[in-house]
Amino acid sequence: MSIIDAFPRSWVVDVQVTGPTHRNADGYLTTTGDPVTIEGCLLAPGSSDAIGVTSRATVEAPDDTATLYTPPGARIRQRDTVTVPTTHTLAGRWTVEATPAPYPLGLAVPLARR
Repeated sequence: MSIIDAFPRSWVVDVQVTGPTHRNADGYLTTTGDPVTIEGCLLAPGSSDAIGVTSRATVEAPDDTATLYTPPGARIRQRDTVTVPTTHTLAGRWTVEATPAPYPLGLAVPLARR
């Protein structure tokens, strides 16, 4: 039994993970490996901050954050890309910003998008 089972099914989402993302010899961002689907996750919104106050372009480009809660045994690493399906309110591509934190019920994965 997972804590995720206690939430309404409409809150549960399957995500695709690719990565890690790195720069190749030519300096282009690239990912290695095929996408992996992690089923039965929860995605909770975080904050949205407009960082930088010196230029209008910087102020108007918010950083969105969220936390992905995965079931035990999920394989996800810092710099991986997480794709959330369009049916979810937080749909889109997210980057794993830090090392996922394991806890007895799975992983807490910090996400960000810019």
